[in-house]
Amino acid sequence: MCYSKRVVGSKTGLFSFKGVSITEKSKTEILAEEILLKAKVELTANIHSLVRAISALSFVATNEEDIFTDAKSFYYNPNYILMRFKGNTTAVNRALLHSILHCMLLHPFNIDFKDTSLWNIAADISVEATINSWGLPCTKNEKEIMQNAIIAEIKKQVKNPSAENIYYYLKGADISKETLDMYASTFKDDVHKIWYKNKNFAFFEFDDDEETVEARSIYKKADSRQGLSNESNDKIMYDAVSGSAKEEKEEWRKITPTVANDIEALKKQGLMSGVDTQILKGVNNDKYDYAKFLKKFIAFNETMEINDDEFDYIFYTYGLKTYGNMPIIEPLEYVESLKVKKLFIAIDTSGSVKGKVVENFIEKTYNILRSTDFFTSKTEIHLIQCDSEIKEIKILHGERELEEYVKTLTLKGFGGTDFRPVFEYVEKVLDESLPNEINGLIYFTDGEGIYPKQMPRFKSVFVINDSSFNKAEMPVWAIPLFIDNSDLYR
Repeated sequence: MCYSKRVVGSKTGLFSFKGVSITEKSKTEILAEEILLKAKVELTANIHSLVRAISALSFVATNEEDIFTDAKSFYYNPNYILMRFKGNTTAVNRALLHSILHCMLLHPFNIDFKDTSLWNIAADISVEATINSWGLPCTKNEKEIMQNAIIAEIKKQVKNPSAENIYYYLKGADISKETLDMYASTFKDDVHKIWYKNKNFAFFEFDDDEETVEARSIYKKADSRQGLSNESNDKIMYDAVSGSAKEEKEEWRKITPTVANDIEALKKQGLMSGVDTQILKGVNNDKYDYAKFLKKFIAFNETMEINDDEFDYIFYTYGLKTYGNMPIIEPLEYVESLKVKKLFIAIDTSGSVKGKVVENFIEKTYNILRSTDFFTSKTEIHLIQCDSEIKEIKILHGERELEEYVKTLTLKGFGGTDFRPVFEYVEKVLDESLPNEINGLIYFTDGEGIYPKQMPRFKSVFVINDSSFNKAEMPVWAIPLFIDNSDLYR
């Protein structure tokens, strides 16, 4: 990948990099800048908070044919900008917003997916679905009709079209390569190869033309004067170009909710009715390791009692005989008093939570519990299937019964979602149980449903398999746990 790099509007000059003058602006470059300025103005005129998002990117002219972003800069070819603008005056607006939304939704940072081509497609579909839902006149596109038809089909299987949800849908669905290629061409508006670049200085390799050879020689002379090695120079260049990915990610995580709140305000004014900001609001949902959580959740306070069987009467009587009223007592032996442990696992079997994912969740829960000392002769696991009402309750005793249940699991329900019946059931069992017998309730769901109004008397957590869910919709007492669910979609 070779770039002739020009940083537009830097503090040290219009076309300069670390103080090195490259060249004067051409007419094409000036026109491209004006078109990009027009795009910025039109986007921010509709959504004011986009000013902060656009300001987070520096605009860099390159000789690459495509446009792309690394979440720090927006890279473009001036000729490409002019070509897109001539074809459709709103095309550049949309392309810029497309790249900005990739950053706002953290797509350049979430690249730990095995199938990068599917992730690219999923990220583009999610971004274009968001743009289409906003309905801004300045981003109208001739592909929208075809895009919306595809998005409508995907949303039959994926309730919230976040990139992650779409990725797992595409990965699990039987979709031909031809169809995936069609998706890619229909939703693509930039390229993503820079996302996957190694985090050593490899983002930019200057061309060997006269001006960049001269620029490189200036850097080398500066390095030699400062005693810097090639490796040190690479690090300086990399730091100047890419910055800290972690810091960039945190900055975008702050920007995204601001834009989401701005859009919500516009919705209340009736200016952007029907727009769904759930994907934007889900950006700050931190994910947790479910295995670590479950092991901590099932931990209970052991009740230690004196073990009468281990009491040594020999020393006791010897002390009485030898010293009168002074018995000799060894340090007391204690034994764990085993209590009944009742763990409640509720499964949301509404139509929005897919069967295979539910089955994999129960299997994963079983494997985690099996790796602990949770199972005893007095263990009870209440497995509850519920949509708008409880469909099945299975009370399982021990590891073997749970294993058999996992093998023969049949899901029931597929209606709406009401969490209250499960909580009412656990409250009833709690009334009939001794203190400290209840471990708590784990509710596997997509998060959407009717919640109890009152905080329960037992500990509970909602394990949510949809990272885009807006936790603000939950009551204040509800604890959401967004899990890294890649193995639930295997």
